[in-house]
Amino acid sequence: MKTFLRFLGNLAVIIIAFVFYTVLQLGYAQKKVNLLFAIILAVLTVAVIYWMYWIYKRELKQENDWFFNAKPHWDVKRIIIAVAAFFALVIFQVAYIRSIGGNTVSQNQAELDEVRKVASPMFNILLVVVAPICEEFIFRALFFNTFFPADNNLNKWVGIVASGFVFAYGHDPMFSKFIYLYWVMGMILAWTYVETKDIRYSILTHMLNNILSIL
Repeated sequence: MKTFLRFLGNLAVIIIAFVFYTVLQLGYAQKKVNLLFAIILAVLTVAVIYWMYWIYKRELKQENDWFFNAKPHWDVKRIIIAVAAFFALVIFQVAYIRSIGGNTVSQNQAELDEVRKVASPMFNILLVVVAPICEEFIFRALFFNTFFPADNNLNKWVGIVASGFVFAYGHDPMFSKFIYLYWVMGMILAWTYVETKDIRYSILTHMLNNILSIL
């Protein structure tokens, strides 16, 4: 019963985190942003990210079979893994787009491009910083804590596939031909998280990918 209640609590946290993230997205997508709004949005962003990280660490204190988030947080080997994952993302995206024909983009990317045309420059902050942090906490950190808390080979690979699918559905709920693109991208990010055992590295990989997408 205690385990089931913990699962329900963790699931509720994921839902709340997603709602908070959606609110932030709406804020950054505004066409005109004055100084007061920018300050409020910045404070709210910091508060949401801090809350996600605090919840994540609290969950790990309760159960952390994977030894996620262990110190030291940074080392050369894991940075190399994160950068290699970034190149894997780029290579796969290029290969996939070419395989389905030409310069087409997903509906999600097309919508983002349209919003960028009319939104304030702060929208780029969402794409490069806020989105990678929030999405990695939701789709990787909190997701594994909730659905795959036990460290074993089956959970590792099923978790990677499941995390990738949820990530893909969040970006392509209409199940277009790009669902597989986002699915593999999500799996690469999930593999990065599980392999490094630190959310910082999948965030880094995600940030690098998003920086490239707006250039």
